Amino acid sequence: MDKESKILSRGAKCIRCKKQAEVPLPSHHANFCFSCFEFFFRNQVSRGLKKMGVNPHAPLMIAVSGGKDSLALWKVLEDLGYRTRGIHLDLGLGKFSRSSLEAIEGFARDRGLKWSSYSLQQEFGYTLTEIDSILKSKTCALCGRIKRGLLNRLTIREGYRILVTGHHLDDEAGRLLGNLVGNRQEYVRTQTPFLPSPHPRVPARLKPLYRVDVSEIRAYNRITGIRPVQDGCPLSKGATSHYFKAAMDLLEKKMPGTKRNFLFSYLRKNKRNTSDDTFGSCLSCAEPAYGSLCALCSLKNRIREKSGQAGRLLPTG
Repeated sequence: MDKESKILSRGAKCIRCKKQAEVPLPSHHANFCFSCFEFFFRNQVSRGLKKMGVNPHAPLMIAVSGGKDSLALWKVLEDLGYRTRGIHLDLGLGKFSRSSLEAIEGFARDRGLKWSSYSLQQEFGYTLTEIDSILKSKTCALCGRIKRGLLNRLTIREGYRILVTGHHLDDEAGRLLGNLVGNRQEYVRTQTPFLPSPHPRVPARLKPLYRVDVSEIRAYNRITGIRPVQDGCPLSKGATSHYFKAAMDLLEKKMPGTKRNFLFSYLRKNKRNTSDDTFGSCLSCAEPAYGSLCALCSLKNRIREKSGQAGRLLPTG
């Protein structure tokens, strides 16, 4: 019996069916049995998708890392009846990347799901380990930029128009806090769980887990038998996002519901408008770009400069 079960072993009742409760949800002032918790979890995701106006018949490309969030997302979308396909980007992180692939392979095989795997080395020219050794700074931010750009392109390449990621309530609340503290208004204005497609070669992006927190995802994985990769990314130490999530955790512990109220109150008052997004074409790869080079080609130039390959810089004008 785990810690959560011990806390609820003294006759606590499920708020929905009145049976013995097993899962406490302080932020909702509720306890659930396992079966009713699964119903609750699916309902939270379904409500989020309805708010985004997602067509229930639209095929969804799921970005899967092998971690608890993306595998939980894949399962719940399948259970809700969506047509899905998984897509994975192998970052070239040795044992961690191999374990991630094994977790995805086992999950997909057990459920008869289809997925594709691509190599960062082949698609971008460098592994994340190589990028970290060359640039030696802000690897998590760079990784996010690379994954965003490549997964967008790979989604379109596979014929899908919607890319779904496993960002959850903790991710979104921590990100919002960090951007507000850093006064990064350009990021504050664009934060939303649903980004419509701004260009025919850029997919719409969804974050259906934004209504559930990390403890609820862990409970869902445990109850449904999902076996994600256990180790964390070896390059994630020192990421500033951890500090803002920790700050939100502290507030949540003292005042349950803080994360949800903080994020949802912002989302209610701020509606993302993409009508002003304008794209040109990257001079190097011809993909959509705001400037002369897309974010990926600009980063590739930076890597080449740092590694002494200035002679291989991509054209900027």
